[in-house]
Amino acid sequence: MEIHCENISLTFQEKKIFEDLNFTIKSGENICIGGESGKGKSSLLKIIAGQLKPTSGQIVFDAIPLNKNSIKSIRNQLIWIPQNINLPVYNGKQLIDLMQIKKNTALVKNYLNDLGLDNTFLTKDFSKISGGQKQRIIISICLSLNKEIVLMDEPTSSLDEHAIELLIQLIKKIKNKIFISASHNETWLQSVDKIIQL
Repeated sequence: MEIHCENISLTFQEKKIFEDLNFTIKSGENICIGGESGKGKSSLLKIIAGQLKPTSGQIVFDAIPLNKNSIKSIRNQLIWIPQNINLPVYNGKQLIDLMQIKKNTALVKNYLNDLGLDNTFLTKDFSKISGGQKQRIIISICLSLNKEIVLMDEPTSSLDEHAIELLIQLIKKIKNKIFISASHNETWLQSVDKIIQL
C-alpha cells in the first residue's frame, strides 16, 4: 500500500490553511502530521480519510484517486481514531457488541494488556474511568479491526508519559500497516518515522 498526497491545498473562509502539500506514505511507515494548533493537522487527516475535500490536489491510494467512486472501498481499508470520543455505549464490551466484532475480543484484550490495562476495563463504565483509560480501550478496539491504514487524531491527548511510551511500543510491534497521526506531543513526534510539518 502507498498513499500519495499530490499538491493538496486547503482554504477555509478565504484563509489558506496549507497549500501544495506533496508526500508519500508506504506500508510499514508511522508518520505524524505536526504543527501548532490551527495549522490544519486534523483537517489533513480528514482529507486523507475522505471526510473533507481539499480545495485542490488529490489523494491517491495505490494508484486509485480518492473520489466518490472509490471512497467506499478505500474507507474499508482504514480506521479513524478521533481525538474526542463520544459514543452511544457505556463500556468497551458494549462497543465491541455495537461494532459486531466479538470474534476480535482476544486481540482487543492483548492490545489492552500492551497498553497497561487488564481485561476488566472492558466492562467498566466509561463515566467511572479516566479519559486516558477510555482512550486506551478505544485504541485497542480500533486496532483489533486489523485495517491496513490507521488514522489517529491526537492519540496522546489524554495519556500520561508512561501510557504514551506503551502506545509507542505497541505500534512499533505492529507490522505492515500505515499509521498516520496528528500530534504536537514531543515524545510522540520523536517516535515516528517521518514528520509532515504544517
